[in-house]
Amino acid sequence: MNRNAPGYVLGFMAALCVVFGSGVATVHYATRDMLAANEQLNHNRVVCAAFDLPVSGRAAADYVRAMEQALEMATVQDGRGGIRQVYRRVDADAPVLGFTFWGMGFWDRIEGVAVLSADLQTLIRIRFLDHKETPGLGARIEEAAFLDQFEGLRPDWTASPERRVIIGSAAPAQAGNRVDSITGATQTSASLMQLLNEELERIRELDLSELEFKSLKETAP
Repeated sequence: MNRNAPGYVLGFMAALCVVFGSGVATVHYATRDMLAANEQLNHNRVVCAAFDLPVSGRAAADYVRAMEQALEMATVQDGRGGIRQVYRRVDADAPVLGFTFWGMGFWDRIEGVAVLSADLQTLIRIRFLDHKETPGLGARIEEAAFLDQFEGLRPDWTASPERRVIIGSAAPAQAGNRVDSITGATQTSASLMQLLNEELERIRELDLSELEFKSLKETAP
């Protein structure tokens, strides 16, 4: 058999494609339920962290239990046709609302949860669900030193929409709507500022009075 013949080469490549394609497909279908469960666990962990909920353990059921005891949820269609989850904490002294948000970072999509006071005047906390920013640089958006700056931040609703929240030095250091950018990650900081301001504007446009909140047990699939 001439192994240099076009027919042999094409047949060999086709066989390799079938073997490795089948292997990839098998792994995908064998692990998709596990990946979905891990994704849901990560989502629940981030929501609990954003609302600062007490969680009794680290098992998936512990995070679900903490959310069911403290939160209600509604879904709403925002101005760009997306379905947004809105959480309301029911066991707190002061009502707070949490919103899922997403937008383009420097490299890829960034997703997170923002918790605000019910009047939307104070940003309580933000946490990130997913991002693809550069490790050691843009990925530092998940570090406590950066995230802690957003606690108690007051968006300036009188400013232009792109400057409701400022990440960087383009405002007085004592401004109530400003946080420091990440050293060495100027583009990630700028991208995050843009998407946060866009998302805050969309959140502000929601008719929150029309939302029908339900317990998480009722909304569970």
